[in-house]
Amino acid sequence: MDEEKVIVFDPHYCSGCMYCMTACSTYNNGATSLSKSRIHIVRHEGHAITKMTDEDDLIFDVITCQQCDQPYCLYLCPVLAVERDNETGALMINQDKCVGCRMCMVGCPFGVILYDLNRKQVVKCELCGGDPQCVRFCASGALQFLPKNLAHLQKRDRLARKMIQLRSKASEEEPI
Repeated sequence: MDEEKVIVFDPHYCSGCMYCMTACSTYNNGATSLSKSRIHIVRHEGHAITKMTDEDDLIFDVITCQQCDQPYCLYLCPVLAVERDNETGALMINQDKCVGCRMCMVGCPFGVILYDLNRKQVVKCELCGGDPQCVRFCASGALQFLPKNLAHLQKRDRLARKMIQLRSKASEEEPI
């Protein structure tokens, strides 16, 4: 297996356009249906984290399979239909084995496994065979497909720079 990759989301770049959801549902279902997308963009009103008098910002977040290292969905499936793909590292639903019992849905802490009423089986993000269409069509660059060891370097770098700024600001304000 090549180096395992994950989908990484940076809310600073997300515009809420939902191209990722459109690409996902079209690729996986043959038609666009945002409710059948395996990735979901959630809109938060800024007032949830700011004062009512502050300027309101829209904040977007993503909900999709985290391809867990220790996946409850895999452990709870009574027919062993959840399998790890050796090429991509993605957790896959073997549709030949799935009986639609939804135990994997119960075990998923992120709530990202969907039940397909037409198939009477579950579906989830399977990383599009190693070429996630949501990432490919993300116009703003908010989604990236990165090796696990690099997945959050940008975020950690941004937080470290902010900490340095805050410390230097605090040291300037301290009386001598």
